[in-house]
Amino acid sequence: MDKVILFDLDGVLALPEEAFSIIYTKSRGYDIKPFIHFFENEWVNFVTGRADIKQHITENPNFWKWDGTPDELLSFWFKAEDVKNDPLLDIIHSARKDGFKCYVATEQEKYRTGYIRDVMFGNEFDGVFSTAEIGYRKNDPKFYEAILESLNIPPSQVAFFDDSQSKIDTALKSGINAQLYQDVEQVRSFVSSSE
Repeated sequence: MDKVILFDLDGVLALPEEAFSIIYTKSRGYDIKPFIHFFENEWVNFVTGRADIKQHITENPNFWKWDGTPDELLSFWFKAEDVKNDPLLDIIHSARKDGFKCYVATEQEKYRTGYIRDVMFGNEFDGVFSTAEIGYRKNDPKFYEAILESLNIPPSQVAFFDDSQSKIDTALKSGINAQLYQDVEQVRSFVSSSE
């Protein structure tokens, strides 16, 4: 019986209409191409804890073209993507009352990780597993190995919902019951069948 469930953030727990890079460049009339390049090539360093996004904002004013502080930019960023999947959160709330342990498993840099943990969800989850803190992306088996070691339970007792097939495939190789997220009813059915 699965009593631990991991949930991806963006595309599962959070459903913003557009990614931050689109929101930001649209709102300020900037060319999105440099941002696409940044997120495809440099972002890995931030989500694995090897680089600091505040430092990058400070040291690259010609890229960000932001007229406030790094903290103000991050606040704008995090609020723009803080669009919760409330029906799913209702299911998670009920599942935790029924004895399930529910965690966020997300690929994030350290400041948004803190926002997720302290502001976005507060005590709605049993914890947050972030690539920035673990040091490996979600396409790396070591990310899931670190989670299993932290939880100290067999992978067969852990379920995982993510909207990325490649991340699901990696988790499956670790023995976790990983499922490609489809909709709220999928999770509701899973919880009901696991009780």
